[in-house]
Amino acid sequence: MKDKIYKYASLIFLSVGLVLFFITFKITGHCPHNRGLIWTIFIVIQMVGFIISGFLIKQLYLQVNTDTLTGLRNRRYFYTKLPKLRIKDPVSLILMDIDNFKNTNDTYGHIVGDQVLQQFAEILQNNTRSNDIISRWGGEEFAIILPQTCAKEAFKIADRIRKVVEDYVFTYQDVKCRITVSVGIASMKEGADVNMEQFVRVADEALYKAKEKKNSIVTVVDN
Repeated sequence: MKDKIYKYASLIFLSVGLVLFFITFKITGHCPHNRGLIWTIFIVIQMVGFIISGFLIKQLYLQVNTDTLTGLRNRRYFYTKLPKLRIKDPVSLILMDIDNFKNTNDTYGHIVGDQVLQQFAEILQNNTRSNDIISRWGGEEFAIILPQTCAKEAFKIADRIRKVVEDYVFTYQDVKCRITVSVGIASMKEGADVNMEQFVRVADEALYKAKEKKNSIVTVVDN
C-alpha cells in the first residue's frame, strides 16, 4: 500500500488540490460575504497537504538510500555522495570486510549473521564522526567516506574500529562469537586530480591486500 502511495503521490496531491479548489470556488459563489474566510481555510488545507507531501518524499528518499538490515546508507547513496566531494581538502575512503564471515553464517546460521552485521554497523556509527558517510557496500563489506581527512587520521579511525571489533563479543540469545575485519584505505591529498572510479579501485585493491593477512589495514596515498 505504501509503495502505491509513493508511486502516485504527485498525482494524488494534484487531484486533491484541484478538487479542493473547485469546491472552494463553488462555496465562495454561494457565500460571497465569507469569501475571505473560505479562501483562508483552503490555503491552510493546501499547506497541510504540502507538509504531508514533503514528509512522504523524505520517507521515500530515506527508504531508497538506506540499507534495511543495518540502517546505514546503501551503495546507491555512496555513489551519489562520493562525486560531490570537493578535493580542496584531503579526503579518505575506507573499505572494510568482515573476515571469514561465511564461516559465521555456516556455524551459527544467517539470523546470527544478520545480528553480527547490525551490531557491527553500530560499532561503525559509534566510532566515526558526524560528517563521515558510512554505507553498507554489500554483503559483509562496508565503506566510509572521510571528508577533510588525511591518510594518517584515516588510519587512526580505521585502527580504532579494528581494535573495537577485535575485542567485541557479538551476541544473540545464547550465541556468542568474535570477528575481525580487514581494512583498505585510499587517501587523496589536498588539490589532487580526482577520478572517483580510480579512487574506489585503489581502496578496493588495498582491501584485497589486507584480506590476505586478515585483521589488518593497508593504506594507499594518491598524490
